[in-house]
Amino acid sequence: MVTLDELLRQAEHLPAVEKWKLVKHVLRSLEEEQIVQPATSDWHEFLRSTYGSLKDTPIQRWDQGEYEEREPLE
Repeated sequence: MVTLDELLRQAEHLPAVEKWKLVKHVLRSLEEEQIVQPATSDWHEFLRSTYGSLKDTPIQRWDQGEYEEREPLE
């Protein structure tokens, strides 16, 4: 496996076009990583920030309705 220092030394010898390809590749992978992995935060902070957000819109549980009785699984 190539170390970061070795990779940087090799990159110094690349022509400008190849360096730009390398930069674009690294940026693209960083952007994908940022999109795929949302920022992790403390769930306590999440609860504090969202607590009471539905106080003006009460949650109602409606009648479940009538469903047919099925035979039990064996």
